[in-house]
Parts: sequence; structure tokens; C-alpha cells
Amino acid sequence: MLENELNETEQEEFVLTPEEEEKLRNLAASIIQNWDVTVNEIEVIQGGQMALVWKIQTDLGPICLKRIHRPEKKALFSINAQHYLAENGARVPAIIPNKENQLFTKYGPFLFVVYDWIEGRPFEFSNPDDLKMVMKGLGEFHLWSKGYKPPEGVPVFRKLGRWPNHYIKRLQQMKTWKLAAEQMPDDPFSQLYLAQIDLFLEEGKKILNKLLSSNYLEWVAEEKKEPTLCHQDYGTGNTLLGNDGDIWIIDLDTVSFDLPIRDLRKIIIPLMDTTTAWNEDEFHFMIEAYETINPLTPEQKEVMYIDSLFPYELYDIIREKYVRKTDILVSELEQGFIYEQIKGDALKKYINW
Repeated sequence: MLENELNETEQEEFVLTPEEEEKLRNLAASIIQNWDVTVNEIEVIQGGQMALVWKIQTDLGPICLKRIHRPEKKALFSINAQHYLAENGARVPAIIPNKENQLFTKYGPFLFVVYDWIEGRPFEFSNPDDLKMVMKGLGEFHLWSKGYKPPEGVPVFRKLGRWPNHYIKRLQQMKTWKLAAEQMPDDPFSQLYLAQIDLFLEEGKKILNKLLSSNYLEWVAEEKKEPTLCHQDYGTGNTLLGNDGDIWIIDLDTVSFDLPIRDLRKIIIPLMDTTTAWNEDEFHFMIEAYETINPLTPEQKEVMYIDSLFPYELYDIIREKYVRKTDILVSELEQGFIYEQIKGDALKKYINW
């Protein structure tokens, strides 16, 4: 199921010693006893500090054992969401109940879940056929998710209505990071940041006002009646072209109720950030592919354009510098500023800016 969950950098970051691999195999052997399966072989697929993943060969074929690296309340929301989706025909790996007919087994502070193993290959987003299937798959996922209600006692996780606060928080952080930049007068990154960030802070305030004057709040109120699950991490690592020729969606640990266009923005805008120019044809190609499954109204698309204008990618570059203390090249910040300008010029024509 999760063979392609990690990108190459992450795989290299968590290289296990033989002793560590053996320890993880022993852990899996102990945990899997809670399920009614005959184990033939255990392979560690992901062994980093985040989710642990094993591929287990059984007498009935391969299955996936996963340790959910999320607080228990959030894990319960996503586990039950995945079960709901699979039970209603969505192409997500089905959860295999344990001997107690529960969807998970708790061991220490963590929840462990067993899924069907999905064989397949990752999608190539540079291939138009693959890209179209991925976008249509996202539309299907959003439609499949309608009607999910977590069981009694399981907290609801939603981001509906929280976008304005997210904007305000990020803008305040970028303003505060100016103080950190001022403490580094000989740092080219910080000097460029101080020279240009005020323009984008002002733009951010305008984007916030545009969001509040759009159909956003009305759409949120409408969605609360029958909310949509957003994957929140939809992309190459979490989609597979199955051997059956269909798209399968995996790794649902971060699902929450939100406007469906949040997933659209998260997949489209980073893809558009791979070049120095805005690819208008590709932008419309992705949205139109999604809309063949789940059409959007003009008002809803305007909300998406407004959210896409917010400088999320620029924020991430700056956060790496001043929060994670990563040695970011000044050229990356330059490219970030340039891209935000290109993106703004392309998107503002779709709204009454």
C-alpha cells in the first residue's frame, strides 16, 4: 500500500542499521498477533520517527501494518474516516479489523492499524494522462467523503471557517521575523527579506479582505451541514495507479473537514511553482479535470483563486530560515519573491482585484 509513501530524500534520512530493522520486525511480529493472520515474512517499509510501516506477507497475501504517528484523538478521526470511505466503495485501502473486531490496536501511546496492501506505481505529474487521473481522483475522493460522521466520542477535526485566522497568524509571523532579520545585518537573505517583505505583507492583508468579502463564509456555513473531507496531503506520494488500472488514495492520517478547494490549491500551486513562468494551460487543465467529477460554481472558484494568492510557498521558505534555522540560499528567497509576483499577476485577473 505505502511503498511509495516516502520520497527519496526522506528514505535516505532514515537509514536503519540491521539491529534497528530487526527491532522493528520484532515489534511488528508482536503487534500483528492481535490480528487473525498467519505471518510468513515481515519487511520494514518505513522506519523513521514518523509513521512506522511494515509489509507483512501472510497466507492470504500481503497486508500493511502501520503505526499512526498522530495524537490518539486525531488518529481515531482519520481511522474511522478511512473505514467509512472504504465501506462506501472509495478506492482507499480497507482497514482489516483485529481479533476483537476493532479497527486498531493500542500499544503504548500509539495506535496500530492493518490495511489491505495496494500494489501499484506512483503517478508522473509530467504525464497529462496521469495528471488528469490524479485530479479526477481528488474529485471522487471529495464526493466519496460526503456523509462521514465520526462515531460518538471521537472528536471532529475541521478547518472550516479558520482560513482568516490562518492568514492573520502567518502574516503576523512574517512581520515578527523582520526582528530576527534585523539582528543579522551581514546576512544577504535577511537583508533581501527586509527590503521586500513589506510589499507582500500588504498584499496579504488585501487577500484577507478579499476572502472575507467573497462567498467564503457562506460556503463554510453550507459545508457545515454536510462537510467534505480534505486529504490535506494529496499528491504523488499518496496516490497510486493500481494494478487494476484505477487510482488509489493512501495515507489518510491528516484528513479533516474543510472546503474541497483547499486540496486543489495544495496540489495545483506547488506544481505551478516548478517553472519560472505561469503555465496557464496546465492550470486550467487541472481544474477542468477535477470539475469533470466535482463541478465548482464561479463563486467557489473565486474563493480558490483568492486562497491561491496567499503567499504560502514564500512563507514556507522564510519559516525554514527563521524557525527551523535551515541554511537557505538567498537565491531561494529571490525565486520565492519572483514566483509570488508571477502568481499574483496570473490570478488577479480572475477576481475583482
